Amino acid sequence: MRGERRRQGPVRFDDVEEVLVEAGLVDADYVAAQLGTGFDSLHEAARAAVQAGDVSPHPLFEAQWIGRRRSWQRLGQHPVLWYVSERRRRNRISPHPLVDPRIIFAAHPEARHHPYGALSYWLSVSGPGTPLPTRILPKKVSWGTYRSAAIEAAAAWRAQVVLERPELVGPTPDLPTSLGTSPAVTVVMAAQDSGPLVHATIASLQAQTFTDWHLVAVDRGSYDDTAAVLQGVAAFDDRITLVRETRCGQARALNAALEHSTADHVAFLPLGREWLPDMLTELLAHAHHSGAAVVLAGAGAVGRDRVELLGGRSVDLATALLRRAAIKDVGGFDESLGGSVERDLVLRLSRDHEPLAVDVPVLRRPDPVVTDFADDWDSVVLERQLVDWDGAAARTTSPDLVSHVLPLGAEPRRTVEWLSSVPREGSELVLVGVRQRRAHHVLAASIAAIISGARFVSVTAPVSMSAATNIGISVAAGSTVLLVRPEAMPPRQPIAQRLAAVVHEPDVAVAQPLVVDLDGVVLSAGARFSADNPHPELFLAGLPSSDAVRIGSCEVAAPAAPLVALKTETAIALGGLAPRFHSVLAETDLGLRARQAGLGGSVVVPDTVITSRTSYAAPEELIGAMVSLRGGTAVPPPDRAPELLVRAGLEVIDQRNRRITADPEDRTAPSALVPELVVRAVQGIRESPPRLRWAVDIAAPAASRGDRWGDTYFARSLADALERRGQHVAIDRRDARDRDSRDHDDVLLVLRGLDRVTPRPGLLNVEWIISHPDMISAEEVAQFDLVYAASTSWSTRMSREWGLPIESLLQCTDTRWFHPDRAEPDTGPHLLFVGNSRGVYRYAVRSALAVGADLTLHGSDWTEFVDREHIASGGVANEEVGALYASAGVVLNDHHLDMRRDSFASNRLFDAAACGARILSDRIDGLEETFSGLVLPFDNEHELARLVAPPYDAFPDNAARRAIAERIIAEHSFDKRAETLIDDAVRRLLAAPPS
Repeated sequence: MRGERRRQGPVRFDDVEEVLVEAGLVDADYVAAQLGTGFDSLHEAARAAVQAGDVSPHPLFEAQWIGRRRSWQRLGQHPVLWYVSERRRRNRISPHPLVDPRIIFAAHPEARHHPYGALSYWLSVSGPGTPLPTRILPKKVSWGTYRSAAIEAAAAWRAQVVLERPELVGPTPDLPTSLGTSPAVTVVMAAQDSGPLVHATIASLQAQTFTDWHLVAVDRGSYDDTAAVLQGVAAFDDRITLVRETRCGQARALNAALEHSTADHVAFLPLGREWLPDMLTELLAHAHHSGAAVVLAGAGAVGRDRVELLGGRSVDLATALLRRAAIKDVGGFDESLGGSVERDLVLRLSRDHEPLAVDVPVLRRPDPVVTDFADDWDSVVLERQLVDWDGAAARTTSPDLVSHVLPLGAEPRRTVEWLSSVPREGSELVLVGVRQRRAHHVLAASIAAIISGARFVSVTAPVSMSAATNIGISVAAGSTVLLVRPEAMPPRQPIAQRLAAVVHEPDVAVAQPLVVDLDGVVLSAGARFSADNPHPELFLAGLPSSDAVRIGSCEVAAPAAPLVALKTETAIALGGLAPRFHSVLAETDLGLRARQAGLGGSVVVPDTVITSRTSYAAPEELIGAMVSLRGGTAVPPPDRAPELLVRAGLEVIDQRNRRITADPEDRTAPSALVPELVVRAVQGIRESPPRLRWAVDIAAPAASRGDRWGDTYFARSLADALERRGQHVAIDRRDARDRDSRDHDDVLLVLRGLDRVTPRPGLLNVEWIISHPDMISAEEVAQFDLVYAASTSWSTRMSREWGLPIESLLQCTDTRWFHPDRAEPDTGPHLLFVGNSRGVYRYAVRSALAVGADLTLHGSDWTEFVDREHIASGGVANEEVGALYASAGVVLNDHHLDMRRDSFASNRLFDAAACGARILSDRIDGLEETFSGLVLPFDNEHELARLVAPPYDAFPDNAARRAIAERIIAEHSFDKRAETLIDDAVRRLLAAPPS
């Protein structure tokens, strides 16, 4: 696997084949698995990989992974050549999800200077037993193990996509002189509203060289003159019979025609199709010569055997001849289907009768059907062949296992995220890939193969996402299934077991988490229906997630989410998702059917949250799905939304319908009306105690990027304190501050950090400046109704200079997590610093290490400044930091330059002081007045060295420190700050003139 010995000499980048071999980035066995051929040398394999195009030369190099912008394509380069020639940039690029350059550099610093990059170096020093350089796997996996899995996955992909087509049978044998029955063939025609096509179509039948036929033409209740034209033609040809039906589906009309058939064989001639003169002669000759029940003219792209039909190749009954008895044996056409009845019939026939594909010329195939978002009947038909629900019901499932079923989307990165995120205990992940491209198929299959509890199911049929999900359900091993769509991001906190517990409660069939968008605003808390509109509205859409949490777990009409949970037996009993749904609203239909079947209702569980990468659906997709939903028979339950909204402090004042359209610029574009509740906030200002709706605005970004920001922790603690006093609080991160539902709030509280925020008209606008005072201007302060600052001296000075009122409101601590009883003093680190580097070598840390202090460091992004031996962890949960502070000998702190200059005491000072810790900090005004000796300033390294040395005589003793901590808790808690904010806000709102 290490490849041939590389030649010594200067590095060249002008010969891609040579570079592949020299860099060790060609694996002959892997290339052979993709191309289905062997090679005598690495150079031969490299040449084949380059010439083939979309072929990966090595199991640990995937062009689809190294960048979305496809820079090599713009430059006309091979991706490997682009990668190895990127020099410094390639050291930051991962060429494969299981290759992390940072891990390679940590173990092999010299790899940074390798002429072909980190992966090339790693391969040169690694063997089959070397663990892969990755953190995404739950346990270490060797390079040799993964290589075998990748080769197997590549070979399986090729076996599925490179199939030899069945040979067409020819030439046509002679037609027997005696065919048994007369007429020998019944030609079936189903017609509706196609009068102008009748004459030309029937003329091609009358021109057949074989004349012993009988045409049964069924008019499906045409509104035009189709029936009259057919009757006129029949009047001049006694081989033609007209059957009149009321308006009906294609299957019903075809079955009606078959009831009038007496011949052994049946042909089908739709209006608008024409036959070559020898069509019937040749098909009948093949049928009698072979005895085949299904004869197909196989020229072109139509399916020639069952494998091709299951693979999605088209069915064209207009060029087929079927034995009538075989059609009768399988029950004729399925009248429950709204489409694809021809494919369904041929697939059912092919179970017992292998189709005979013959070399008979065809005049013209119909144009391919343009895919839209209407019912996907092809998927319904194919799913029937691919899913054995009876077998699934007979299987035993594991009671403690939750199966995540995920049909793959277009983006491999999303698949890898789920592979690396699903809990390994009590969970399995079933990936279902539908006709995936090589890169995605191989990545998903190979990585799933090396992860316990993950597996990959490949589907060659072009089925809908709903049908693919059903395939996954049918093989799920758990007693609970989570049905996931690709737009759902892996949850930041585990939710599977919580949802599993809910669906095993009495009268619950389906449970969904709260769905939020990338900004953290609610996308859906289920579906609601109005009495006069069959279309659903996404409940709570556009509101902050705190409103959903306030309402709590509740029953909704149906789920509407890219992730839902239900018992596996329930999913099987319902036949899974309706395959005719492409994707969205399939879960809504599922919930409605579960309720109609008496299996239970649908519940939203707001303390479980997932983020969707996209809106719930694109307009055209949603419009099509609503058509599918209307086709169901389940009736939604009465709407409970108004009573639920009251729990969130909102009341319904009106209901209306909103039009959504596929193209707002095109009046003829498909559109639909969806119901919409008009709500307003319940006026809580005059309640006792007053209850207000607060929007707390912070600069932290959405999702996991902002979870570890100090602003986020601060806002959560403040929100909890406000909520404990009866307030309704939403925390809006940077990307959510423009949500329309802020109009329902009473107070906008901006925790001023990095972002300047525009006040919201109609609200009480409050700003609390907790950091970065250099960014504040008089113009900004003047826009707010109330302004606070976390510095006494700065507030006084700027109020005087600007002539604007700025109240002092210092930062504070969360007494749930920070108090002296968290740990015994002096049982932890001698010198402690908890904080991220912020991309700089921070003053306190630099000073401590300069004097040789025994520093313990918790935080991220320190490796470029500090030796690893000093870094205890990449971060500590905020709830656990208090135990570190209380046990430490001394806690270190420092401030941003402007915060130090303007004496903005950091939140860390209050947290550590509430624990009774000894604290060293850079100098700011007011330390003694606020912290009474718990916080000592240091101005240089010499002072720091003296103060961190035991027995810490400069600090108060244990008893005194505990007393100071108790005072800090009493005076500087979030609860105390919440009381101030509420009192001031209520006073200002009551004094304001009525709007």
